[in-house]
Amino acid sequence: MSKNKLLRLLTVGLVLFLATSLVSGVDAYAQQDGKTVTVTVSDDLGPVVGAGVVVKGTTNGVVTGMDGKAVLNKVPGDAVIMVSCLGYVTQEIKVGTQSSINVTLAEDTQTLDDVIVIGYGTAKRKDYTGSVASVKLEDSPIALTNNLNALESVKGNVAGLDIGATNSAGGQPSMQIRGQKSISSSANNPLIVVDGVIFLGSLNDINPNDIASYDVLKDATSAAAYGSRSANGVIVITTKKGRSQKPVITLNASGSMQLWGNKPQLRTPEQWIESVMARNNNTDLSWLTAQETANKNAGKSVNWLDESSRTGWVQDYQLAVSGATEKVNYYLSTAYSDNQGIIVGDDFNRISLLGKLSSDITSWLQVGVDAGYAKSDYSGVGANLQYAAMTTPYGAMYRDEANGLLEKYPQTQGLNNPLWDALSGTRDNTDKRDSYRLNAYTLLKCPWIDGLTFRVNYAGNITNRKEGNFYYESYYVAAGAVDDETRYSPATYQKLLASANGALTNYETRSWVLDNILNYKQTFGRHSVDLTAVATR
Repeated sequence: MSKNKLLRLLTVGLVLFLATSLVSGVDAYAQQDGKTVTVTVSDDLGPVVGAGVVVKGTTNGVVTGMDGKAVLNKVPGDAVIMVSCLGYVTQEIKVGTQSSINVTLAEDTQTLDDVIVIGYGTAKRKDYTGSVASVKLEDSPIALTNNLNALESVKGNVAGLDIGATNSAGGQPSMQIRGQKSISSSANNPLIVVDGVIFLGSLNDINPNDIASYDVLKDATSAAAYGSRSANGVIVITTKKGRSQKPVITLNASGSMQLWGNKPQLRTPEQWIESVMARNNNTDLSWLTAQETANKNAGKSVNWLDESSRTGWVQDYQLAVSGATEKVNYYLSTAYSDNQGIIVGDDFNRISLLGKLSSDITSWLQVGVDAGYAKSDYSGVGANLQYAAMTTPYGAMYRDEANGLLEKYPQTQGLNNPLWDALSGTRDNTDKRDSYRLNAYTLLKCPWIDGLTFRVNYAGNITNRKEGNFYYESYYVAAGAVDDETRYSPATYQKLLASANGALTNYETRSWVLDNILNYKQTFGRHSVDLTAVATR
């Protein structure tokens, strides 16, 4: 990144920080004066428990209790109170001179008529008795967040769905629905369904910008469709498709910074000296090397944790073309994502492609196919944080500052420089993954029986992974004094040539799913019938 680009980003970040601080300051000032307001929230059946009551534009808010009441303090007279609850229409009330406000919430019938994806089909929310939560990404503010993983978009947006932290560049967070059910971490993962078909690939291969919505099935009713595999819940992902008769071209570009929250503080150099003396029962400093003694006397020290971490950067670019005609629907996208993690040497980049096409061949025959490809590169080695926490602060990071030549053993205990594998250039790490997926379906509508359909889905996944390391002879250079030239001499390297080694492993994983779905859906006056029979392999 050029200095000009970095300067512009820092300037924008500073402006946003100052603006946020100013708004927070105004908010805090506004809440210093005001009155106490009691808000009682109810519906046609009685008190509403768990409704959110907040002073609009501030963080001053509470949740209603068992009696449907919420008490707000320091509410200005010109404030507007916003009352919201899932399944109800949000209401806004001006406070004025009122100190007691009664609010009657009305059901959000539009939400109840929303179509949700369940099992091997869809249903209206009001007709589904199970626990389901939906998150719409397409054209929503949530889609503006810069996420590299498909699950990050629903983090904090679905009650009962716990999405863990991502600890590495391009990493996949853990996921649990309503708590842990097994001592094995992988056994707690919910079932993933993409566009109506069980997904056996990696979520890292799905570009978040291609996702239109999530439907999270959280209770046992999902077992009626997916059996025991849905014991931990089901996350249904629906990808985007064409919505306009004219081709729509979309270009998204986003960037963000990553910082290490709650970063631990290392001991001071003096505390490190004291801890080593206490551990080894040494009352003098004769155990220090000449290098450490010289740095200590000169007041020079290294904070290895600071040197091993950095400000992370995320860049994401996507180009998509979509459209729909009377008989054809298409969606094409390509994206490039890059993530420099907060740990030096921890990098990730991904190129992804997606193409979707469906067509009504006749009034009773529909076919569709979507194909995706993702190329992910996790190559590189992150700095060793364990060494960073243990290494002497009086060690030398570089043997040659001018040429950036790292010092391998910076300390008495003989631990390597935490940055040795990441930056010394003596180790090549390769971790590259290619993922291919193909979903195809055929839908037959019986012309003699209205509402009877038969659908065949086929989904195939192939993942190729190339993983390995090569260690150059210089990786095994021995420890020595800072001014010891012999350990980097041609003769020394000649002796070390036999130590050079490497290994490269290729993996290939194949999986497929075949669904046969027979469905009958019909409405008789005020009644409706929806029957589904499924055979899956």
